[in-house]
This record gives sequence, C-alpha cells and structure tokens, in this order.
Amino acid sequence: MSSTPLKLLLAVLTAFGFLTGCGGKHSNTMFPSVEISQLSSTKELAAYEGGKVTGAEFNRFLAVEGFLNPDAPLNDTSYRKELLRQLVMQKILISHLKTSDKVQKQVEDMWKQIKRSYNEDTRKQGYEVLNIRSSDVTNQLTNQFKLEEYFRKQITSDELTAYYKRIENDLTRVSFTQLAFSTLHDAAAAAAELQKGTSLQDVQKKYADVQTVSKIENADNLKLSSLSPSFIDVLKKQHIGESSEPIKMGKVYYILILKQKDKKTESEVKEEMMKELVLNHINRYMQDELPRFHVTFSLR
Repeated sequence: MSSTPLKLLLAVLTAFGFLTGCGGKHSNTMFPSVEISQLSSTKELAAYEGGKVTGAEFNRFLAVEGFLNPDAPLNDTSYRKELLRQLVMQKILISHLKTSDKVQKQVEDMWKQIKRSYNEDTRKQGYEVLNIRSSDVTNQLTNQFKLEEYFRKQITSDELTAYYKRIENDLTRVSFTQLAFSTLHDAAAAAAELQKGTSLQDVQKKYADVQTVSKIENADNLKLSSLSPSFIDVLKKQHIGESSEPIKMGKVYYILILKQKDKKTESEVKEEMMKELVLNHINRYMQDELPRFHVTFSLR
C-alpha cells in the first residue's frame, strides 16, 4: 500500500488495500507504536474557524490509522502533518453530515472484513499496543465513509464521462499485425493490395521477393496508451480486419492490420473512476477550501 496519506485515505474509503489483499486471518501482525511526546491531551495541534484539534484527538486518529494500516509511518513528521490536515478537513465537514443507512452498512461490512483478516487475539493486541478501543475504529470508519459519501455526491455524470474519455486509451487493449516498409511507394502499393482483399500471406510473399519489407510483427494485447500517438489515432478508428494507410515514423512506413480490440465500457469502470475522482475532489478541497478556514498548525 502506498504511504502517501491521501492515497491511504482513499484506501480506507474504498476497502483497505492491506486488508482486502490478504487471505485468511493474521496472528503475527506487528502494529506500530505511536510516539506521543508532542500529543498531550490538552495541547492544541491545529485551530481553525469554528474548532480545533487536540493532541488526544490526533493521537487517537493516528492510532486507528495504525490499526487499519500497520505499515503506515505513523511517527514520520511529514506524514503526520498531512494526516493532521486531513483530520481538520474531516472535522469541518462531518459536523454537517448525517450518518446514512449506506454508511452504517459500509461500516458493518468493513468490520466483517477486518475480522476476516485479524483474528480476535490480533485485534486485542492492536487495541493494547495502540491504546484504542473497537469503538474508536468504528467512529473513524463512520467518519471516513461519511466523507466518501459527501465527495461522491459532488461528482456529476458529466464529470464521470469526461474522465472516462481522458482515460479511454488506458482502458483499451489491441492486437494487430504491423508491416514495415522502407519506401512510401511500396507501403502504399501493399496497403492497396490489402484493402482490395489480397491476403497478408500473399502480400508478404510478393514483397519478400523484392526485399522491401523490413519487418512483419504481431503485437498482442497491448494497452492502446502504450503506443505512439500515430498508431493510437489509427487504431482507435480501425475495425477488426481492416488495414491502415501507410503511417510514417522516422524513415519507416508502417501498415497496421487490426486483429482485436477490447475496450472497457464506462459502466464497467464506473466504480474505479469514482474512487479516483473522490481522491481528486479531496485534493481540491485540501488545496482550495481548507485555507478559507484560516487553519493554523502547531505540530512540529
């Protein structure tokens, strides 16, 4: 799992990559200890218009993070500062949010996942090492799923469609045969033959005799976005079985014959796109909205 705090927040919101990636219960999980020398219960670590974050609150927030993601660098200064900003955002927003039936169900499902991943002894160990209770975990899960629900509601169908169009080349895989020619004359002649219905084998034989074909290759199941822009433009428009006009790249002329094209639909990737867009909205809120609350931090 990434150690970037916002990525970790997204992981929490969308099912805990650490937990869901594991099969069976864990009895040897090493939970991190939290250095609390700066986190006295009364110390104010952040203040903003309408509220503050105390050392005790942040300590509990860190500890629950450590329970859910034992690999988190809880005592790293820059990591802590970013998590503190997230906690400020959370406190500002959840004060106006209700706990929906959907959020309650998500929390219940997450606890089922936690219990599948951590056996009872492991959970008890985590509570003891991190000085938290199961209710602290429940409260934090509830808050984070409330945040997710809030940001998901900001995402419009137009935004989803626009995002899909931006990433559609990543969602498309193609298989094709490419013929490479040293001259435009021979490439154009071969393309005309193929478009008339001459088989690839016959074209290959004809041009192999005069040694103008420098290369014939099969490219299978490639991500469209991994190809050159010239190839992308042609393959996006091609139908299976079609051969292209010559494509000049450097000193070589290519003909592409599309064999297969598989593109995931917007509905198939909607949930994955929602997760990314939620993260984008969180980032924008942190950058654009949080400063309006005149937040001050005293965490060193």
